[in-house]
Formats: sequence, C-alpha cells, structure tokens
Amino acid sequence: MPLPVLLRRGTPLVSAVLLSGLLLPSASAASAPPKKTGELTWRPCHSVAKDWPDPDDTRTECAQLRVPLDYSKPDGRKISIAVSRLKAENAASKAPPLVYGSGGPGLIKVSAPAGVLKTGLRPLAADHDIVSMDDRGAGYSEKVNCDSEPAEDTPPTAGPKERAKAEFDDQSAYNKRCAAKDPEFARQLTPANAARDLDAFRQALGAPQIDYYGVSFSTAVGLAYRSLFDDRVHRMWLDSVMPPVFDHSTMDGDVEATGDVDGFVQWLARHDAEFHLGADKAAIVRRVTALRDELDRKPRVVGDEVMNGDWVADRVGDVPSAWATNAAELIPVLEGETPTALPKTKTSPERRPFGFDTPHGGLNALQYDAMLCNTATSATGFSEMWDALQARRAAAPATGGSYFTSECADWPLRVPPTPVTRGHSPLQLSGHLTEGITPYVWAQRAKKAAGASLLTVKDDVHSSLSGLPCVTKVLAFFRDGTTTNGTCPGVQ
Repeated sequence: MPLPVLLRRGTPLVSAVLLSGLLLPSASAASAPPKKTGELTWRPCHSVAKDWPDPDDTRTECAQLRVPLDYSKPDGRKISIAVSRLKAENAASKAPPLVYGSGGPGLIKVSAPAGVLKTGLRPLAADHDIVSMDDRGAGYSEKVNCDSEPAEDTPPTAGPKERAKAEFDDQSAYNKRCAAKDPEFARQLTPANAARDLDAFRQALGAPQIDYYGVSFSTAVGLAYRSLFDDRVHRMWLDSVMPPVFDHSTMDGDVEATGDVDGFVQWLARHDAEFHLGADKAAIVRRVTALRDELDRKPRVVGDEVMNGDWVADRVGDVPSAWATNAAELIPVLEGETPTALPKTKTSPERRPFGFDTPHGGLNALQYDAMLCNTATSATGFSEMWDALQARRAAAPATGGSYFTSECADWPLRVPPTPVTRGHSPLQLSGHLTEGITPYVWAQRAKKAAGASLLTVKDDVHSSLSGLPCVTKVLAFFRDGTTTNGTCPGVQ
C-alpha cells in the first residue's frame, strides 16, 4: 500500500517522506542523478515509489507535480499529483506524448505505462512517450484514506427493501464520516479537475498537444479534457466509455438491460426437449417472474448462501456464454426443488472499479465515491433511489430493479458538472456490444454528446480492445487519424 497521507484543512500531515507515497530517494537511488524536465524531477519509479507494483520495471520514471486544489483559487492550497513516463524507444521522435488512462476511479494508474508493452498497443511505444497520472485522491497522488467500519448483519431472510436500506445506511454513514475528514479536498475530486491536472502535466512536459488512450473510467477524464481543452488534443481514443452524465438510476437501469433476457427465453424455448418449460416464451417469462417474486417474499437459506429474487434475476439477465450454466441452476428451482448448495451469488461487489482488476494500492473508496457522486444528477436519498429501482422493476419484471448502486447514498457534497461538449479534435470511441460494466449505450450517448466515431466490438468483455486483432485500428488512428464507425470481432 502507498504510505497513507491524512489530509486536514490547511497543511497536510506527513511523516519523513514525500507526499503521495513516493519515498525520499535511498542512497543507492540518489547516486544516479535525477532527470529534470521543467517542473518535473524524474527518478526510476521502482527506487522511489513505496511498494512499486513491478520491481522488474526499471524503465518507468516517476515524478510529482504540484497543482492547485481548487483551480478557481490558483494561489490557494496546493496538492501533489503522481505522474509517470516510459520514454519513447525512438529518442528522435517528435510525436506528442501518449497519455494512457487505465481505468478507475480510486485506483493507481502510474504503473500502467509498462503494461502497454504487454498489449497490442506496444508499437505506440516506439515513437511516443507513454505517460500516465494518478488522479487526485488515489494511487500515489495526494489523498484522504478512510476505512470502512463493520456493517451490521442483515438477516438472511430479509426482503429486498430491507436489504437495500441496510446497504444504503452503511454507505451513507461512510460517506458522511469520510467526506467530513476534509470536505474542501473531497469537493474537488471530479473528472474535470483530473482533466485540469492532466493539462498541468502537459504543460510541465512542454508538449503543445497530447494523444490520449483511455479505458473505462479514464474515458470520463478524457471526455472532460477534450471538452475543456479541445485544441490541446492531437488524437483521442476511448474504449468502454463512461456516459456523459452521471445519473445513477439511469446507469443502473442500463446495466440491468445488458442481459439478453429475450434471447435467454428464446433459447430455453428452443431447448424444450431438454428443459421442459414449453415453447411459449411469454409463459416462461411469467414463471421466472413469479419465482423472483416468491423468493423476494420468502428467501431460502441454502448452506451459507441466500436464494432470493436477485438470485433469479442474476441468472435470467446474463450473457449468452452463461446460459447453459444458468439454466442448469435455475430449472430445478422453477420445478420446485431446493438445491443442497449454491454457487456464490453473481452480484457486483460494492465500489466495483470501472477498469482493470484492482492493482497494487487497492481501491481508495472515498475517491471512488467522490468521483462518481460529486457531479451526479440523480437523487441521493433512500426513498427516491428505492422508488426509481421499483419503477425499473415494474418496467422489466424479470430483471429490472436488480442493480442497486448505493455509493452516492446521502452524499453530502454537490458540484455543478462540467458538460461534455462537441469538439474538433479527432475522437474515436469503441463500445462492447453486450458488456455489463460500461454498457454499450453509454458509448452511444458519449458519441452524441461529444461528436465522435464509434467502433462496435462484438463481445461482452470490458476494455478488451488492446488485446484483440483489431487493435490495428487503434494503431492506424494514432498513426494517421483514420477513424471508423464499423464493427470488430471481439473475444470469442
């Protein structure tokens, strides 16, 4: 873990190390003179960053950048932002630096440039410096650490409203307690301010423009950057795209809708000889919905697991690759059996990062919540959130209302969002047709808001583009600006 830095209003409390978890150079590291570029002093990350994730990575260099906490008060409080770079193999190249945004929120990103060398994006490292930045509040950048407290146990037979209220209350207590540690800092954790930090990084690099490749939550920072600094973008590609507006009830409904319920029901009907549910698709939907309602009224405890209405919705609203497994679990229950054991319920973990698997340093939960909630347009009270969930369930009885995102529960801060706007710089998006983390419809909305080309990847795998054969389209885009609105075979 990076060294915790507890921030208070005014001067941050630190021990005998630099802010943001970057250690003072050891004697061995100090023997090699640091490299100075403008405001940035570069040192090998493995020698200065506490618990650097990849000790074999000797190429990536790290530095710290001081920026205003509040850009409307440039002479006020300053914070430290951790940045990194992997120098281009071609030292004579004049290509702009390529910013690589590996996801988030709440996650370390400065270790990502070396990871580019292990993907189909590797040819870009020949002529581009690959650079990255830990967004304010996470990774090795200045942050507030605030641990969760144990939650009260919810009875296994609790109904859906009782379960949702318990989750809401636990999250509400966390939000109020942790935002109060340093509300001035928490209020400034937004994608737009991360974009402003990125532009300060661009200036410190002495680069007139940047290229940008971002996946998942880093696409929100990319969209904000292009909206604020369009003329400073050379080319930008965003894969698995966040929506231009954070309305969490709408976003939850989008996630619920990624499951192909109609396809699953049609598949069951076609396999009537095996499953014996009949060929009447409407009748199958009625049976599934009735089972969901029954298990919400009276959940069953099976070993250490609970079989409730969400258990049914998880199996009905899933991707085609899971249909056979889900049917094998669901059909016996539809026929009145109670299994002796259950596989783990396939619900999404709380504060699921919109990016790669959680890397070293873990998830800074306060930054995660603030980034998603400060500028959110949706209600944060339980009654409004519950009513919205029930409306989604009424609209889609089999799977609607099964996804309850509670991270903004009673969020105490409100910041006007920075609108995503159309620009003139080349913008290419890619969306994955059936994925459930950043649904395809989010890329469609971003395309409409920002003006862009949209490549449709035919898979359900989050941010998989850099590992696919059609990564050649990314290379062509950064080479000569070639865009596409076509399709791409995905993970098979």
